[in-house]
Amino acid sequence: MKFNLTLLLAALTVVALSACHRKSANNTQAPAVTEKPGRPAAEPKEEAWQVAGFQKTACFGRCPVYQVKFFSDGKVTWYGQMNVERKGWHEARVQPEVLKSIRDKAHAVKFWDFYNEYPQGKKVADLPGTITYVRAGDMEKQIIDTHQAPDALKEFEKFMEELINSLTWRATEGK
Repeated sequence: MKFNLTLLLAALTVVALSACHRKSANNTQAPAVTEKPGRPAAEPKEEAWQVAGFQKTACFGRCPVYQVKFFSDGKVTWYGQMNVERKGWHEARVQPEVLKSIRDKAHAVKFWDFYNEYPQGKKVADLPGTITYVRAGDMEKQIIDTHQAPDALKEFEKFMEELINSLTWRATEGK
């Protein structure tokens, strides 16, 4: 009986560990490549992953509500919900240098040293939030800021907003 229990625990551990293997839910998938007669098949593209994100959340007033995601392949998506000029899904492209500038700015302001949420302690229900996300290598962090964030975080948020506003967006059907 003791042997069977040990075997069962070992099997459950293997299943649990394999189920916990992390895969990003925000990956974009490369389109399927179809082979044309007389031509070699194209190399499949690597899956892109989210490297940065910026989101504005709702308030009881007319606050803009939207989210932007930057992907490793240069694709940028915008989803505008309320009180924004661009509603629905939009897409832009950026060069690798832009993605590097986001990582560099995050390192410069010490993004990974900030708390995960501002303010610490009591919250004000009606305030809109700014959510920033950065992934650099194996480090990733998301910060929710409604108010009382450090100046360096506000500087990073402003950098992201200006970058987003400088992009050329085109409407798309979906993600």
